[in-house]
Amino acid sequence: MVFIKRVIAVIMQVFLLFALTSHAAESLTDPRVILLKHYEVIGGLEKLKKIKSGYIEGQITFDGLVGTFRQWEEIPLQYRLEEDYGVIKQIFGDDGRQSWTVDPNGKVQIQRDDDTLKRRKVKALLEVYDQINHDSKNFILTYEGEKKAGEVDCHVVKMANIINEDRTFFFFNKDNYYIAKAILKQPDVEIHTLFSDYREIDGIIHPFHEETEILPREKKETLQLIEYDFNVKIDKALFAVPDKDVEDFVFLNGENSENVPFTFIENSIYIPVTINSETRLWLFDNGASMSIIDADYASGLGLKPEGEIKGFGIASVFDFSFVTLPSYQVQGIQFNPQKVFSYKGLSNRFYDSDIVGVLGHDFVSRFVTKIDYAARTLSFYHPAKFKYTGEGRIIDAPLRNKIFNVPAVVDGKHTGKWALDLGAFDVSFHYPYAEDNNLLNLKGVDRLSADLGGQHRERTVQFKSVEVGGFTVLYPLINIPLDKGKGSNVSREIIGNIGNSLLRHFTVYLDYKRQQVIIEKGKDFDRRFPEDKSGMLIGKTGDGHPEVVFVAPGTPGDKAGFLAGDIIRSINGTDAVSFGGTIGVRNLFLEEAGKEYHIEVMRAGSKQELKLILYDLYR
Repeated sequence: MVFIKRVIAVIMQVFLLFALTSHAAESLTDPRVILLKHYEVIGGLEKLKKIKSGYIEGQITFDGLVGTFRQWEEIPLQYRLEEDYGVIKQIFGDDGRQSWTVDPNGKVQIQRDDDTLKRRKVKALLEVYDQINHDSKNFILTYEGEKKAGEVDCHVVKMANIINEDRTFFFFNKDNYYIAKAILKQPDVEIHTLFSDYREIDGIIHPFHEETEILPREKKETLQLIEYDFNVKIDKALFAVPDKDVEDFVFLNGENSENVPFTFIENSIYIPVTINSETRLWLFDNGASMSIIDADYASGLGLKPEGEIKGFGIASVFDFSFVTLPSYQVQGIQFNPQKVFSYKGLSNRFYDSDIVGVLGHDFVSRFVTKIDYAARTLSFYHPAKFKYTGEGRIIDAPLRNKIFNVPAVVDGKHTGKWALDLGAFDVSFHYPYAEDNNLLNLKGVDRLSADLGGQHRERTVQFKSVEVGGFTVLYPLINIPLDKGKGSNVSREIIGNIGNSLLRHFTVYLDYKRQQVIIEKGKDFDRRFPEDKSGMLIGKTGDGHPEVVFVAPGTPGDKAGFLAGDIIRSINGTDAVSFGGTIGVRNLFLEEAGKEYHIEVMRAGSKQELKLILYDLYR
């Protein structure tokens, strides 16, 4: 939700600053002449030049949430935005030196990722009117012709810059030169805003109604201003970074909680969480912006859902509600109640329906967390008392969308920032990077993956090496998306996701306070982990029987004659359920190449006997 309010700020800056454009050109195909005409009709240069601060408040809807907002802004680079939806509240700000946020559970975070720093630089240049200079080396204005915004005929002006890849398109009504629409194109999203309900405030004409759609996230926002004041006196303390961060937990035995055992299944980390004296497994996922609880489990706890909002995963979008999670415990740690997402059918997404939640950012961000993959333990340390004394590599990893971004290099040439995501069981390129670098047609093994929103196609390819923090892992398997989805894999601002299939070679520390990641060689650093040798994805039926969900072309499963929908009844004469369910059957397919299985399946009501011979898919 952060970037939506920055749309308002960018458009406000253009409203106020392009008014200083020269009269030199007369043609209505000159973007500066069009902008000048716009500012003449909304109030004139002299009044616009005198605006140095502002205050707005109004009503807001965001997806299924309804609330109010207030925003203060003052040149240079200072602002504060408060959103109150009743069920959640959040604050965004900038003190003139750095941007910051306070999330719905009160966590303060400094925004110092590359994308935020570049956008602040663009705004700073707008504030000193660099864009009005015909010889500007930073901004490029072009006339994009006549287009419609709905039924309104408009002149379209594009503003680009050389600092980042953001591009803004302004649609000026040909009849009155008000802005009818703006499109902000960022590498990850397009933000389309319609403006209406123009009113005069102290001689300045300003839109009081805005409707915004964010693509491809399928998110919508509507703003209705109630108050808009210029040149108000603002207490500077409003812009300051909050001096106290949330501390909504206590360690029960000293100053940390060390060596908490976790269950590691198919490259996913699960840890026990206790609520109301009942202990269940939750997925440990720093990539989740907020913790998630299964809606049915939440209902059993007496928790009532409130509001609706869209979230996005790797390739798709989906709907959440909010609930207030009661006080809970993770071994050695007691947490206060928190707001979390509620999702219908969450438990069905896991190998075991006994898993009822995802511990996300509002848990893991409170600590310095050590993940020892070889020992299968987690350790949690208070950030104010943690001091690293090991011999690992400390990596500066600014948080972007609450996720650490780390530099990594694949095959010595694919260099850039990657999201470090413990909720991802493997390593994946993002679709734009794969498309731009001709990776989509590489040979590999097709597969079907899923997030909360549904399934998406990928191809797993073996590369020569991946280097992170000065350590090199040989022959990594990396997924390449075959579908351009709607989730995080459409991002152009980072290369992809680094998940547990790579991280399991290390011991990893996540330090949110300092926005850094520390990695050490783990005991399994040089280990070659077994991989699937069947080419099949095995799920389960409603009654718990293993079911073939997908068969990759040209793999042992395909050659043996398996089809999606086949229900596995027995393996080498033994009931399939006795192997331990879906995971047990999948584990059989990790055995050495040459292993043979005689598998009985039910297909369209009849029995089929198939012979599966495993072989290595990547050698």
